[in-house]
Amino acid sequence: MKKRTWLLMVCALLLIASLQATAEQGSANYLYSPHKELLPVPPAYVWERSLTASRLPGVDNLANLSDATVKDGRIYVLCQDKLLVFDEDFGLISLVLAYQEEGESQMLAGCTGLFVNPDDSLYITQAEQARILHLNPDFTLKRVLERPRIDGFENVNYRPTKLVADEAGRLYVVAKGMYEGIVELQQDGSFSRFYGVNEVRFNAADLLWRRLATKEQRARQQLWLPTDFTNVAIDKDGFIFATIMESRGQLIKRLNAKGQNILRTGAQVDYPGGDMRVNQAGYGIPTGPSQFIAVDVNDYGVFILLDSTRSRLFAYNEDGRLLYTLGGQGDRRGYFRSPVDVDFLGDRIVVLDQLAQSIEIFAPTDYGRALNLAVAHQHFNRFEEAAEAWRVALGYNHNLTLAYSGIGRSLLREGKYEEALNYLQRGDDREYYSKAYAQVRNDYLKTHFDIIVLGLLAVIILPLVAVKLLRRRSRKEVQA
Repeated sequence: MKKRTWLLMVCALLLIASLQATAEQGSANYLYSPHKELLPVPPAYVWERSLTASRLPGVDNLANLSDATVKDGRIYVLCQDKLLVFDEDFGLISLVLAYQEEGESQMLAGCTGLFVNPDDSLYITQAEQARILHLNPDFTLKRVLERPRIDGFENVNYRPTKLVADEAGRLYVVAKGMYEGIVELQQDGSFSRFYGVNEVRFNAADLLWRRLATKEQRARQQLWLPTDFTNVAIDKDGFIFATIMESRGQLIKRLNAKGQNILRTGAQVDYPGGDMRVNQAGYGIPTGPSQFIAVDVNDYGVFILLDSTRSRLFAYNEDGRLLYTLGGQGDRRGYFRSPVDVDFLGDRIVVLDQLAQSIEIFAPTDYGRALNLAVAHQHFNRFEEAAEAWRVALGYNHNLTLAYSGIGRSLLREGKYEEALNYLQRGDDREYYSKAYAQVRNDYLKTHFDIIVLGLLAVIILPLVAVKLLRRRSRKEVQA
């Protein structure tokens, strides 16, 4: 009896220790059910380490971190007054404090955004100076892109904050205060068009109030302007992911060459918007919906969004299904004080924390690796391998509806329709459930065709025969 009691106490202590470790590693580890219920889940990612200036020889501080990008195993980190380049193990390769312009050394200052081209040249935005620096791979100045000429916008401030470039050399610039859309520049820096324009949306209450308000009340109201973009990223296929400062509606878009939103979401899936259940009021706590200020996308379609409201990360697959969350507001390991950017580094995640002056690195757990592997296989149409990875992920998290859906879709392709129905129902995958149900119905009709036809004939013929017999009997009775 005493041994059993001691054993239970040891198990309890180990459980408490594991929970404390998970809490220290960070994390808003939860998902939402198809009915928007909060579901606790195992951590897909855990804190690996923090990188601060004290660990970087020759670097005084990491104040005013602003942007980062990952290319070919190198991590480029931009502060307002410096650029740091690391290898994939975060060994410092280069520290850039100045560049040469017309034979004179110019210090980096007011830097806000960064993009690295395929040829390793770099674009750096300087918002308050209304210009973009184009640096060679050796960090010497190649050219300066000054404010472009935009007819009709001569008196509007042009403050480029973030940017990306496509394979043709076109630049897509987020300019603060320009509500018309993302500024698209030609390769020579000249203005091309406003790209991905956000339309103004009104609800019935807005329109009714606008109709009933007096001129003075309307004058005091805010202008009804399109919402502002906050950040951009570009995927391997050249599509632009853009985050939007919006209180409702579409907070993230995937834009094609025409500037049209082509982000895929199923009919039963809520549009990616971060937290679904939030506090609308309160003291000393974050309130209101998620506000996305950064985005990155990996090679198999997973895009991750940084929410400035609650300092959380939300990762979605290419169909807009939530995969995992992590982070949160706080001073503990795995939490953030003021995150400003997020990037994928292979299967790891890098976050810049401006207030903590640190670079936070997260690594996947066994559950996270299974999840990533399943999504990657599914993206590249390796459905059998995806189903195996989904089954591994289910072993860690039985609340993962996406896994049930993935296995169900694989079974559907294998022709195992009845088995697929069970998984698709548990995965709340109505679209593919309907497809599987149609196949089950068709198979049933094929198998029992003869019986069904005979039954239909019996239903039709027997009443006719019965009526005919009754008529004959009636006639005989009359004749008698």
